Amino acid sequence: MNDSTLHGPQSVDTNNQRILPTLEALLDMRFPAAVHLAPDGKRIAFEVWMREPDQPKPRGRIWTVDTTGGEPQPLTAGKKDDSCPRWSPDGTRVAFISTGEGEKDKPQLHIIAANGGEAKQICALPDGVSELAWAPDGSRIAFISLAGDEPEDDPKVFTPGNGRHRRLWTVRPDYDIPEPVTPDGVTVWEYVWSPDSKQLALYYSHGSETTDWYRSQIGIVAASGGAVRRLTQFAPVSRQACALSWSPDGKHIAYVSGRWSDPGRGGGDIYLLSLESGKSRNLTPGIEISATWCAWFPDGRRVLYTAVAEVSHQVGILDITDGTTTALDRTFVMQWDQPTLSPTPDLRSFATIHSTATQPSDVYLGTLTDSKDGTAAIEWKRLSRLNPIAEETFVKVPNEHIRYESVDGILIDALYTPPVNRKDGGLPPLYVSVHGGPSGAWCDSWGGLSFMFSAAGFAMLRVNYRGSWGRGVAFADGVLGDMGGKDLQDILAGIDYLVKEGRVDGDRVAIGGWSNGGYLSAWAVTQTKRFKSATMGAGISDWHNMHAQTNIADADVLLLQADPLENPNIYHQHSPITFANRVTTPTLIVHGENDPAVPVAQAYAFYRALRERNVPTELAVYPREGHGLREREHLLDCIKRELRWLEKFV
Repeated sequence: MNDSTLHGPQSVDTNNQRILPTLEALLDMRFPAAVHLAPDGKRIAFEVWMREPDQPKPRGRIWTVDTTGGEPQPLTAGKKDDSCPRWSPDGTRVAFISTGEGEKDKPQLHIIAANGGEAKQICALPDGVSELAWAPDGSRIAFISLAGDEPEDDPKVFTPGNGRHRRLWTVRPDYDIPEPVTPDGVTVWEYVWSPDSKQLALYYSHGSETTDWYRSQIGIVAASGGAVRRLTQFAPVSRQACALSWSPDGKHIAYVSGRWSDPGRGGGDIYLLSLESGKSRNLTPGIEISATWCAWFPDGRRVLYTAVAEVSHQVGILDITDGTTTALDRTFVMQWDQPTLSPTPDLRSFATIHSTATQPSDVYLGTLTDSKDGTAAIEWKRLSRLNPIAEETFVKVPNEHIRYESVDGILIDALYTPPVNRKDGGLPPLYVSVHGGPSGAWCDSWGGLSFMFSAAGFAMLRVNYRGSWGRGVAFADGVLGDMGGKDLQDILAGIDYLVKEGRVDGDRVAIGGWSNGGYLSAWAVTQTKRFKSATMGAGISDWHNMHAQTNIADADVLLLQADPLENPNIYHQHSPITFANRVTTPTLIVHGENDPAVPVAQAYAFYRALRERNVPTELAVYPREGHGLREREHLLDCIKRELRWLEKFV
């Protein structure tokens, strides 16, 4: 691949003088996150992440914008990263987290006046703070902080039950002494204040390891501190919960639940939990979307929700009395595959982030409106324009939502992106990009790095295979116990569909992905010789070794529906390494050296197996990186390395 293909601009759309962006230009874009709407609905605080020329990783700042319009303005100017903005209930102050510039500085709680000025650090904890939330009455700010001392690393000693818990604390905003809420021995993964500010609902575990998230329960604790009262009876590694929301009368908690592959991420059904009886009721059985967030209307009868729906997002209203749902918007894509809203207390207004395939992410305000026939709708208003150069000059690369039958007749949703550059007059080669998880989804949002594959002349296919969100719980659970089965068949059926439609060259197909996408890419080349090239990014090659080294050992128990000691054959049968002697496809392997979720040994093992069979292969291990690449030079190297690999073998 010549240098101009990698660095560009590669071509110009002569109709309107739009250019294909360089990879560097894409990485230098600004992106919003963590929007928070003031209680009076007049201003939005949000994070803006951008890369500075001399910094390897992006830096975050807090910005604000008036909901009536006007130019967004920076509110903070911390020495390193500012994040997690939270308006005080009276709207006069913003709490946020700021990290000092020193290597050992921890992120600490700060408060700044709504109109700016000098920020004040409220308290200092040895391991910093995360996940802020004001009490509704403004009397306290809650946060999470790791308990105990940081363990020595020479030697590294592992003892069951001796980890560090994520403890819940509160602090009074004009007082510098934090107060513990949960006792030692409890790890809080998620929490929410009760309407009267007297209690907090928790998704918590008694184990402190990341994998204990799969074994957690919902409970409540007094805001002044004390024992946690357990409310749910989830069997271990059976069901997880997120998006907890108290009813206005404080008698119920709504939450989203399902069986998910990754801690801190969820999409499923909405449940109603009675605090009096401790019993839960599924409010949305059989619904063919994946709810990700919910909040109560003041009437206590309805819940506003967001959900992944096919390859888009949905905002709607759920009536808890009869279980009926009313979709207000079916095609408004928000945050990745975890759409959420930040509402005013009456839920008449809400802030979020929105993008399309041809418009980068920006901050939006939604307002509920009532039509003449009494039906509700949403009026959206754009409030930021963080990347005007990209919006006005980058070539537009739209996606097409396609739907096709898989091997057993189940309909599968996917995104198809045609190439921008055609290198010859024939059909284009196809790059199949596989999402991670499997709990997750491709959604029709800003394409980002997909520009680079289009520029290289590839059409792209992104499949929401079985295990994905967007089609309901049964579809998402369809992969459990069948890893590498119907999910791979769903992908292969998508390729067949495009070939039959005459859109791509079926003899020039590549596959690649990260995490579970890396696993499926490695698995695919052990099961078929259809692919000319594969990229295994942070992928699993050996489920046994994965269970031994990962920080989320319960993930494979859930996904494979088996215990590795009691059912070793199942782990063996679903591991790419077991069938590596079949591989002939040239395979590029990329991995972060410090990946805690999918340890780098997975990459070394598959690389060794292919090398010893004389299969064209290459392994790139990126120092300091975890389960995903953040440093600019590493991202540049990884994408360019893959493009060169594709050019060579496809």
